[in-house]
Amino acid sequence: MSFHFREGLRLPEPSRAQRDIAGASTGHCTANAVLGDGDGLRMQAESWLEFCSFLLLDAMRIVAGLQEQVFFHYGWDPKKLHHKIIDVIATTTDGQRIAYTIKPEVRLVSGEFLKEMQEVAWWMKELDFADDFRLLTERDIDQADLSNARMFAAVRGSEPEADAVALQVANSLHGGRSLRELTLATGLEDRGYRALIRLMRQGYLRPMQHELITPATLIKRGELHHAA
Repeated sequence: MSFHFREGLRLPEPSRAQRDIAGASTGHCTANAVLGDGDGLRMQAESWLEFCSFLLLDAMRIVAGLQEQVFFHYGWDPKKLHHKIIDVIATTTDGQRIAYTIKPEVRLVSGEFLKEMQEVAWWMKELDFADDFRLLTERDIDQADLSNARMFAAVRGSEPEADAVALQVANSLHGGRSLRELTLATGLEDRGYRALIRLMRQGYLRPMQHELITPATLIKRGELHHAA
């Protein structure tokens, strides 16, 4: 069997992680995913909670890039430095570096982890390693946002013809119309649907209210909208 690609086969960028996670674990989920825009970037998640958090961060328009599994060395004695593996660092569109540690709520009950994180946060500021250090738990995961983030990740690759048609349809939008109506207006069926979702990912279109995105969702122009 052979496959032919008009524009050639392009692989995603390799992971930027500073250490590789285990290929499998008997105690928790591990995952490898391709996120980002265009050809994408490979990312390694050491748990289901990490994977979900990566998806949500990837879907945020303010996030310009992600790097997982990053070493942070700190301490007073340069010969005996402590180290912490930061689950993911998000670089924002305005150049900030936001470090995230991702843990389930059950790991916070004793208070020991939070105490350690306070020390790490102080050193990050002292060493100018990151602009902020934040904790993510399962409480931070909105299921509608997670489902939408999965959909955004699934339509990562571009389809130039369909994208151009979808943008024309978006430019003609006044008020709100359902995603189904906009898809029919493209005349491209599933290709038009994916292209419209990409415009939502990019901020040119947005739901009229916070909800799980479906064909019935009412869509309006986003704050990044511009004419083609």
